Amino acid sequence: MHKIELNFQEYLELERLDDNSFLPVKNFMNKEEAYSVIDNMKYKNSIFPLPILLPIDFKKKKELTKNNKKVSLFYNKNFVGEIKKPEVFEINLDKMCLKIFGTKNINHPGVDFYKQKSGFFVGGETILKKKIKHEFKKFEISPAKVKKIKIEKKFKTLVGFQTRNVPHKAHEFLIRNALENYDGVFIQPLIGKKKSGDYLPSVIMNAFNFLVNNFLIKRKIILGSLSTFMRYAGPREALFHAIIRRNYGCTHFIVGRDHAGVGEFYKKLDALKLVKKYEDKIKIKIIDSTGPFYCEICKMISTNKICKHVGKSEKTEISGTYIRSLFKKGIEPNEKYISKKIVLSVKKNFKKIFI
Repeated sequence: MHKIELNFQEYLELERLDDNSFLPVKNFMNKEEAYSVIDNMKYKNSIFPLPILLPIDFKKKKELTKNNKKVSLFYNKNFVGEIKKPEVFEINLDKMCLKIFGTKNINHPGVDFYKQKSGFFVGGETILKKKIKHEFKKFEISPAKVKKIKIEKKFKTLVGFQTRNVPHKAHEFLIRNALENYDGVFIQPLIGKKKSGDYLPSVIMNAFNFLVNNFLIKRKIILGSLSTFMRYAGPREALFHAIIRRNYGCTHFIVGRDHAGVGEFYKKLDALKLVKKYEDKIKIKIIDSTGPFYCEICKMISTNKICKHVGKSEKTEISGTYIRSLFKKGIEPNEKYISKKIVLSVKKNFKKIFI
């Protein structure tokens, strides 16, 4: 019997394929599917921006090229699934990274991730046979569960909100605005594998629970995590995240000024422009969230659409990256950036905050 031992990240991808988070993709992609997505953002007849791949090393590649009808998938020595009629193939990693990330620079965490792989992958009909208990289960919510809650609450509109940070004042502004204008908000922090220096999953989920329970109308909110890894693919990943929220039943999705970005690899608004371009084809409306800042004159969170003060000295951008940097230095962020009560909740409940 041929088998592949999955790591935790790969096992989570298997779960997402099974629970329909990645529709129309249900399988680890074969060569034709992967290259279609990489080159043209097309999966069969649908828009799909990122390949869903199962990497293998050179030794496993040699083993699996011997007329296999099936490959068994294991995680922590537990049989969890299988791939029928597996196809082993190679991808030019430099070309793939240029297409997906716009760079071959290994300082980009997505490029670094793939450049550590062999370049060989296996794809085919993928079946989850057994779910394993793991640390993220208590935070997760399935697409089917969200759709059920949406029906029960009679939400005609549901806004998806994603972050990989604890909630700051700009997040609160966007969520409150969505609650004002739509039936419900689905807050779904991404808690899969991220880069060193990002928040621990439990820290993020605790902070959002605190926000929802203490400051917002709870009956209008659905809260649950998304367990998949960050690709840091900027515009393409923003489109990927929008498709996922459509699969969860969202009618709208909030996209920020540097959604899924990292460092200076993407221009501001690139992600928003790409997702807006395809919103009709992927069947979810995009909400522009590029503007929230702290106005030093109004003394509140505002946007260019409602505030006349646009000078650089008059407004302060609220950055999750900046707030993380203050936490790391042991400096308590100013309350104009993040609620003092959320900061105290994080400090009270956690000795370790970052990956």
